Amino acid sequence: MTQVHPQDSRQEDPSRILKYIIFFVNVLFWFLSIIVLGIGIFVMVEKRDVYSKLTDLYYDPAVLFVVFGGLMFILTFTGCIGALRENTCLLAFYAGIITVLLIMEVICGIVGFVNSDKLEENIDEKLQNAIVFYRDPTKPDLHFLIDTAQTELGCCGSRSYTDWEANIYFNCSAPSVSACGVPFSCCKTEDLQTNRQCGYGIHKLSPSYRQDLIHEEGCLNLSVQWFKDNLALIGGLSFGVVSLQLVTVCLAGMFRRQILDVKQPSGD
Repeated sequence: MTQVHPQDSRQEDPSRILKYIIFFVNVLFWFLSIIVLGIGIFVMVEKRDVYSKLTDLYYDPAVLFVVFGGLMFILTFTGCIGALRENTCLLAFYAGIITVLLIMEVICGIVGFVNSDKLEENIDEKLQNAIVFYRDPTKPDLHFLIDTAQTELGCCGSRSYTDWEANIYFNCSAPSVSACGVPFSCCKTEDLQTNRQCGYGIHKLSPSYRQDLIHEEGCLNLSVQWFKDNLALIGGLSFGVVSLQLVTVCLAGMFRRQILDVKQPSGD
């Protein structure tokens, strides 16, 4: 008489390895999203008086932190709960959103590469507009962002230090001590930058003396050159990000398929 062994139901369960890989990867990025979101909210709360008078948030990096952190929070939270609860709807939503983001990233990368000259012109236009709003009391973060960028990159203006003539405080017709000047962050050394007026009247100086005091090259020009010099590094990082997203989509799809197979009646 043949003895029939009961089927081990654990062999039909979805893979715990896939489950916890998806879960812990999303937990990691979930904590990162909380940090990003928290920074954005903290800055906006600290500046609540400014925001009550603000008509547009176009140049405010705090808003970008809140939007990016919020979207990342929702997406990673969906991935965590979907994997932990083995919810096929949440996993499908999670994989679908990442797929859409992946397609958008590839399209943007191709369009940006093909239209690199036009993209550069658009960025230059945005930077020129940002220069105009420098020292605007309703955009304090923009002030800090420009000074930080110019100091860290060692540059001045978008294309050149002469871009600062478009700002009402540094234009040569301005009735102030900063006329014909540039911000202190254009000065070359930290010792010079301790004097917040180190860039004032710079257009009235001789070319050789001016070159010793400030950075004359624009930030956009330096950034474009850096990208050209580091194409291999940028390509490798981009490939890594795309690969991580693709692997995540595949894992979520495989795990969802296993859950559906377990729930589906065998028909025996």
